[in-house]
Amino acid sequence: MAYKSYVNDVKKVLNENKHEFCEKVGVLLVGEIVPITPINKEYVASRGNLKKSITHEVMPGDKGVIVGVLESAKYGILVEKGIGQPAQPYLEPGAINAIPKIKNVAKSIYRSKLGGR
Repeated sequence: MAYKSYVNDVKKVLNENKHEFCEKVGVLLVGEIVPITPINKEYVASRGNLKKSITHEVMPGDKGVIVGVLESAKYGILVEKGIGQPAQPYLEPGAINAIPKIKNVAKSIYRSKLGGR
């Protein structure tokens, strides 16, 4: 029996589905970050603004995902890093919590595309 390499076929499937993977990872990350995002209980008008501003964007060329906050919550980095106040990290812990789920997203997408179970 002759050896048949499927490396090129696998690479093709991976490249064709990078955008789907990046988009699903972005949605997953936002879903992990929003629930642990702190809410300012003192300022009723802005309550939940930071949570509502968390979003993701697939990088050009499907090179990765950027997760952050919209212009309406520029102060998000101040909350995360604690500049001028105690730090209340939410972006980094949310991303770290998502790692096992990201692996499952990859398995799910690529198994289905490569004919696996």
